[in-house]
Amino acid sequence: MNSGYLTALRRVDENTAVVKIPNDEVMSEFQMLIAEISGIDGLDLKQMMSCLLNKDMKLFLELYQEIVLSCTSYMDARENAYHMLFFGMCITLRGSYRVTSNLETGYGRSDITLQSLSPKNINVIVEFKQGEDIAQLKEQALQQILDNQYYTGLSGEVLCVGIAHNKKHCEMTYKVINI
Repeated sequence: MNSGYLTALRRVDENTAVVKIPNDEVMSEFQMLIAEISGIDGLDLKQMMSCLLNKDMKLFLELYQEIVLSCTSYMDARENAYHMLFFGMCITLRGSYRVTSNLETGYGRSDITLQSLSPKNINVIVEFKQGEDIAQLKEQALQQILDNQYYTGLSGEVLCVGIAHNKKHCEMTYKVINI
């Protein structure tokens, strides 16, 4: 952290710190590095996130499925793997969204929350599930968002998204609510 690529905000414990990327130049480098390591084309990633934020959910899912197919391992079928993949992809939203993972809100912790920094843009909550019955699991993920009121503290339009994975297969469902 002393080289200027990350700024330490606070120390959580001996091995963990809360950090931030200090500027747009360093952010661009991180975005290129993540795209290169993951094999994700940066333009595809930006298009996918644009589809999500504009509620073009059909194209969002198609692009997301392509990324899951090309960037995940058949052997790495754990919910956290998909969660962290998507969380890393959210780096493209810096400056427009406050991106949080496992934020305690409502009656639990949402997997990923994208809180718009502008009142005119949509907020997004994403919940992930992993298992064999992805048709049922995607519905459970969405219902978990609604039942636990993960949207507490947000205002305006909220896109609630449930995504279920079974290895390299995934399905999604969603609901838009107004707070």
